[in-house]
Amino acid sequence: MIGSIRRHSTVLWWIIVVAVIVTFVAFFSPNQGSFRNGGGRGGGGEMGTLYGRPIKPEEAREAYRQAKLVEEMSGGRRQVQGGEERMAYENLLIDEKLRQMAIVPGDEQVAEYVKEHLRDSSTGQLMYDQQVALVKARGYAEADYVLLLRRAIGQRHLMDLVSIPGQLVTPREAEAEFRRENEQAMASAVFFSSSNFLAGVQITAPALGQFFTNRIANYRTPEKMVAAYVKFGTNSFLAKAEQDVAKVPDLVQRLEAAYNQRTADAFRDSQGNPLAKDAALAQLRDEFVRSTAVSYAAEQANAFYNDLGQIEPLRPENLETLAAKKGLKVEITQPFSGFERPLGLESLRNLSQQLAQLDANSPFTEPLSAADGVYIVSVKQHIPTVTPTLDAVRVRVTEDFRRSQALDAAGSAGQAFHNVATNAVAAGKTFAALVADQKLTAVDLPPFSLSMTSVPGLPPQADLNSLKDAAFALQPGQVSNFIRGRDGGYVLYLRERRPASDEMVKAELPKYMTELRQREEGRGFSEWFTHEFAASGLKEHFEPRQKAAGVTTPR
Repeated sequence: MIGSIRRHSTVLWWIIVVAVIVTFVAFFSPNQGSFRNGGGRGGGGEMGTLYGRPIKPEEAREAYRQAKLVEEMSGGRRQVQGGEERMAYENLLIDEKLRQMAIVPGDEQVAEYVKEHLRDSSTGQLMYDQQVALVKARGYAEADYVLLLRRAIGQRHLMDLVSIPGQLVTPREAEAEFRRENEQAMASAVFFSSSNFLAGVQITAPALGQFFTNRIANYRTPEKMVAAYVKFGTNSFLAKAEQDVAKVPDLVQRLEAAYNQRTADAFRDSQGNPLAKDAALAQLRDEFVRSTAVSYAAEQANAFYNDLGQIEPLRPENLETLAAKKGLKVEITQPFSGFERPLGLESLRNLSQQLAQLDANSPFTEPLSAADGVYIVSVKQHIPTVTPTLDAVRVRVTEDFRRSQALDAAGSAGQAFHNVATNAVAAGKTFAALVADQKLTAVDLPPFSLSMTSVPGLPPQADLNSLKDAAFALQPGQVSNFIRGRDGGYVLYLRERRPASDEMVKAELPKYMTELRQREEGRGFSEWFTHEFAASGLKEHFEPRQKAAGVTTPR
C-alpha cells in the first residue's frame, strides 16, 4: 500500500484519467484478432505476452472495457487508429507495472482524489455522483469508474518514480524558457490570395484533360458500405425508468445536489432561455429518467450481443438471423462512405472507426450507446470504388483546375515579391517604401508569441503555427521566404521583438515552472514507457502485425 500520493493540478489529473499518455508507442493494428473478445472465440487469445507470461483472455477483455469507458468519458477525443485497443494494451502494461511495484491505491486515496479534483470549478461542488451517472448511462458500473480512478492514481505514482528529471528543472532554466516563449513578435505581412488570380486563368481542353488524368484518384467514388443494425431504443424503456426513478428514496436530494454542481445559467429551455430552479430540477429529473432508460437498453443490447457470440460460425448475417428469432427489427442503411454518418445512425460517434475494426473474428460492433438508444451494427455489403469519365465530372474538374492555376499564380507572385524584397531590404530600402513601389498592401499583424495558441485579430490567411515558425527564425529587419497557405500565401517582415516584461515574469514564472516540470515528467514517463513496452515483449509480438496492416509506429 502506498502511504501517500503527491498532489498535482486538476488539469494534469484529468489528462491522466481520460487520455493516459498520447505520446506512447503505437502498437495496434485494427485488422488483427479482436482484442475486445480476448483474442478470439477459442480462448487462446494470441494477444502476446507480458514479461514472458501469456496475456489471459479475461485480462484482455477487462482492459478493453476500461479503455472503452475512458474513450466514452473523454467524448471521443482520442480519435486515433485503433485508439481503444491501443489504450487497452497500455492499461495492461500499466497494471503489470503497478503489480510489480506493489502500488495499490486504496479507498482513502481514491476519496482524497475525488475531494480534491472532481469538483465543479465554478461552484466547488463534488462531481463524483454526476460522473457515476454518466458511467451508468453508458452501461458500466460504479466499480468500473473507481477502477479507472485507481489506475490513474497508481499511474501518477509511477510517473513520480520514473520521471525524476522533471524535478531537476532549475529556476534559471525555467525563466530562460519562459522569456523565450513569451517574447513578442511585431510583424507585417503582404498577402497573395488566389482569388485575385482566378480571372486570369486560361482553360484549354488539353490542359484540363491532363489535370484530370493526374488527379483522377480525387474524383473516384469512394468505397461505400451498407450496414445492418438492431436498435434498442431508449423510448421503449422510459415507462419502466420513470417507475424506478419515482421509487428512489433520496431523489429530491440527488437532484438538488446535481443542480448545485452546475451554474444556474447551465439550465436552458429549447429557445436558449435560462430556466427557473423548479424547471431546471424537472429537466434534471428527465435526464435521470432518460439515462436510466439508456442503461436498461444497454442491458438488453448486451444480452443480445452475448447471444450473437454463441452462434457458430461467426458471420455478419447472424445479426439478422438472431433478430428475426427474437422478434427484433433490423434496419438497413443506404450506402455510405467512411466519411459519412448514415441515416438512422447519426447519433453514433466514431461509427466509421468502429466498423473499420470489424473482421471475420468480430463481424459486429459491441453495443454502441447514444442518447436515443443502444445499437449493434454489422456491415452487410461493401461497394467498390468507381472511376468516372471526365465528362461525368467536368464541372467539378473545371472549377478545381481554375483554383489550382490561381493558387500557382499567387505562389509565383509571392515568390517574385520575396526575391525583390530581399534585395531591396539588403540595400537599405524600407519595407513600407518597397510595398508602395510594388503597389501592394502590407498588413500590420497583432503581436504574437510562441506561447500563444490564438491571436485575436489575426487575418485568417495566416496560420498561427507557420507564422510563429517564420517570425522567430528572423531577425528584426529581415524578410521571410514566401509562406504558402490554403488560399495562396504571404511574405512576412519582422519589425521588432519585444521581450517579456519583468512584471510578467515575476507574476507567471512560478506557475510556468510547475507546468514545465510536469511536461518534463510526462516526457520522461513516455520514454520509460516506450522502453518497458519493448522489454515486456509486446513490441516484438505486435510490431510485425502492425507493419502488415500498414500502421506506422512513431519513434
